[in-house]
Amino acid sequence: MENEEVIVSRLINKDKRAFEYVFNEYYTTMVLYAARFMDTREEAEEVAQDVFVKFWEKCDSLSPDSSVKSYLYRSVHNSCLNTLKHEKVKDGYRQHVIYVMESSYQNEFKDEDPDFLRKRISEEIDKLPPRCSEIFKLSRYEGLKYQEIADHLGISVKTVEVQMGKALKVLRETLQDLKNLRDAG
Repeated sequence: MENEEVIVSRLINKDKRAFEYVFNEYYTTMVLYAARFMDTREEAEEVAQDVFVKFWEKCDSLSPDSSVKSYLYRSVHNSCLNTLKHEKVKDGYRQHVIYVMESSYQNEFKDEDPDFLRKRISEEIDKLPPRCSEIFKLSRYEGLKYQEIADHLGISVKTVEVQMGKALKVLRETLQDLKNLRDAG
């Protein structure tokens, strides 16, 4: 293919063949670069794919003297950092929600026999589907973060989030039932 100035010019004009050339030329390199930051190959591929989608959307606004390679490296770098920052914020929020929820239940049931509550909660955890129960125990008893659980079990963080949501919903309902029984009695 032509030199970089010609490629950039063609990209500015939204030439799909020029984009295909850039994609084929740099995709693998960008995935490998993203993999330096991300935990899994899938995450690195997702970052690279997102960067190329955004690159195509914005390539008509490139400066004629742009370096495609530099642009892509910078975009992947920034995207990885933003993704990691976002995951850290999400993880902090999840931990906060769990803490607030557990604190409120501890206050609601402070007059109850703690052994009775522990036993009931343990029974409910054991009734959960096996994977859901395992994920909940790794999070709450082992203190693992969602990413650590995902890595340990070979599943996605999203799967961990969904399973923890199910477990917490069941436990909320169980504790609400106990509260209702206590209030009625």
